[in-house]
Amino acid sequence: MPIVPIHQRGYTHPELLTETDWLAEHLNDPNVRVVDARPPQQYSAGHIPSAVNLSGTNGIPRAADGEMASPEEFNLVAGKLGIGNGGTIVVYDMPNQHMGLVAWAFLYYGHQDVRLLDGGFEKWSREGRPVSTQTASYPETIFNAKPVEAIYCSLSHAKASHGRPETVFWDTRSLAEFHGGGEGHGKPPPRPGHVEGAVHLDWLELIDPNTKIFKPAPELRALLESKGITPEREVNTYCGGGRRGSIGTLVLKLLGYDNARSYVAGFSQWSRQPDTPVES
Repeated sequence: MPIVPIHQRGYTHPELLTETDWLAEHLNDPNVRVVDARPPQQYSAGHIPSAVNLSGTNGIPRAADGEMASPEEFNLVAGKLGIGNGGTIVVYDMPNQHMGLVAWAFLYYGHQDVRLLDGGFEKWSREGRPVSTQTASYPETIFNAKPVEAIYCSLSHAKASHGRPETVFWDTRSLAEFHGGGEGHGKPPPRPGHVEGAVHLDWLELIDPNTKIFKPAPELRALLESKGITPEREVNTYCGGGRRGSIGTLVLKLLGYDNARSYVAGFSQWSRQPDTPVES
């Protein structure tokens, strides 16, 4: 079955994705930085040539309570990778959940042109494109982070917006985790279940299981609207600790849902609070 090109899928902001063809043509472009968001051992086994490694598991600096780290901390991480404020950043993994937090973090800290590689490393490999085991490196540079708070849901924002009819919390974890019966990634939450009143839609439903590309806009909108996720509502997406939830936020942005925020600290933080309602 032929793959429908990104620009024919009806997205409001197709510029948040990029094709493998485009990336292949720009691998040596000095204005493009490719970021492999997989764990280091997977990167070392083989990656897209010129890609640097910034793992979505623990590469993005975070505060002890799961909130996003200071701009200064992110500046150091990006600068050491040779990533400045200009140019284009292309983020990929298999595709898997790791890409979500990495791509969203660059957007949150103010980078203007961040794209996910549609189909990820799996599509790239399936097409027989080049793979390297040589670690890529670039001269250190300066990244000047300017956080975009409009796409971020902190704990204080989550508490303030919870229960409002114009706000919906979207749980992107597995159905077992949502109902408190699965541990998911990392340590199980202190109080299993989900944010009271949250809707559930597993992030895997956003990607075609065969081609590994994002589903077209009409299909995505139908999935979201069946859960009460509509453009006029504020949507706080979450998972256990930010990776899967951030993919949800990026898909909402792709569709033009302008009130989308990523609750990065997620349910692991919410379930630790003494005053937050949890249900299963």
